[in-house]
Amino acid sequence: MSIKKVDYSLYLVTDSSLVPDGKTFLGQIEKALEGGVTLVQLREKDSDTGPFVKLALQVKELTRRFGVPLIINDRIDVALAVDAEGVHIGQDDMPLAQARAMLGSKKIIGVSCNNEEEAKAAILGGADYLGIGAVWFTSTKKLTKQPLGVEGVKRIMKSMEANRIPAVAIGGISAKNAAELLEGSQTTHDCLEGLAIVSAIMAAEDPKKTCEELKELIQKSFKKTGIVHDCTVEETLDFAVKKAKSVRSLNPMVHHITNYVVINDNANATLAVGASPIMSTNRAEIDDLAKVNGAMLLNMGTLNDIDTMIFAAQANHKYGHPVVLDPVGCGATKFRKEILTRFLDECKLSVIKGNTGEILSMAGIEGKSRGVDSIGNCEESLMVDTVKYLARKNGCIIGMTGPIDYVSDGNRVFAIENGSPFLPLITGSGCLVSSVVACFVAACPKTDHLLATVTAILVVTIASEIASKREYVNGPGTFRSALIDELYNVTNEPEVIKQFAKIRIL
Repeated sequence: MSIKKVDYSLYLVTDSSLVPDGKTFLGQIEKALEGGVTLVQLREKDSDTGPFVKLALQVKELTRRFGVPLIINDRIDVALAVDAEGVHIGQDDMPLAQARAMLGSKKIIGVSCNNEEEAKAAILGGADYLGIGAVWFTSTKKLTKQPLGVEGVKRIMKSMEANRIPAVAIGGISAKNAAELLEGSQTTHDCLEGLAIVSAIMAAEDPKKTCEELKELIQKSFKKTGIVHDCTVEETLDFAVKKAKSVRSLNPMVHHITNYVVINDNANATLAVGASPIMSTNRAEIDDLAKVNGAMLLNMGTLNDIDTMIFAAQANHKYGHPVVLDPVGCGATKFRKEILTRFLDECKLSVIKGNTGEILSMAGIEGKSRGVDSIGNCEESLMVDTVKYLARKNGCIIGMTGPIDYVSDGNRVFAIENGSPFLPLITGSGCLVSSVVACFVAACPKTDHLLATVTAILVVTIASEIASKREYVNGPGTFRSALIDELYNVTNEPEVIKQFAKIRIL
């Protein structure tokens, strides 16, 4: 099974010439994986095809055992031969468009960049991540350009804020300067998702210990910059407060192709939390919108032009923007099941947010999805297993809303127990949640989409509780308008999230 979920935090780039006497190349990689390496790039510039493929298969056996993606440097033929998770290409290697055409949309493609123009071209060309560097002088590669330094990395990161994809830095990085780089390159709204390291690991006498030390340093810096991997409830809520402010300051555009019944509410909710909605189904402008978009929301409530919806998802992925799918009624009819299959097969999705019946139906679990209603009352263990399974299978975040909301990236699971009894009594409340999810993922890099989804659900459910307590709210009708008001209020004063949140990490 392919590995789609990527943790860029500790990225090993190999170099066989650095292996110390008495050690082996594969042994260094294995020890590094034991120490916590999260991604491996096999870089063998001078190897012939046959030996390179043989070595790649041996490295792949190690990376698969540890559940870590394998990236092949430059050689797309080798990546295809061994079914690696992706490739990394430089500015002088195969053009990105050609690499994508050969590898398809499901594989990871990273691109090296040394300036803002190269970064922008790679993002608009559909790269999955950037390798920014070289940061400092390095003995592993002959440099043709002046090293960037921390300020140079920060300058490129700032240029990416409107089009956010993961970025790692490379070049002369070690335990001595890792924290300085991660914390010093942070911008107002963005930060590096990881460090790509060569000699500090490959030349180490004890790669496992070295990687454990690097991992600890990186995680400490991540907590300071706002990226949280293994987080506590308190850290999750800190993230939520920070990102509610980010949505307002960034004001991302969210393109909706959504249920006709809920267009007005979805647009108002998007505005209320600080983003900008656009509701267009005109194929002629889809690509132009995707170039400037923050996120794409696809809602299966009204299925009239499937090809345009899929085209929109593909265009947004091409330009590096997250795509959120709301699989409304996906198990209700044979037609909807078939359309869902197309979305899963033909689109690169960032988040799938559905109600309990829809998510259980996606997993093929007993129970039926009737229209847009969430039905069934299953035990928590089933819910947890379902969202984890679907997140791993589809390589995206799964959000399942119901009496208790569950959100997972395939490893971690959050349970949220906020929400007013009025919420399921208004048409399209689930669709509204999906719109707010799209607003928050638009304001976050890919590595934060799990917490962005958790934050969005917290914002809506907490707003619903506050709205239902208003003196004039006597039922679903008055609650509906009060909910929009409170979405505005909660995101303007997001500290209230900490006061009301009922959240568990499972």
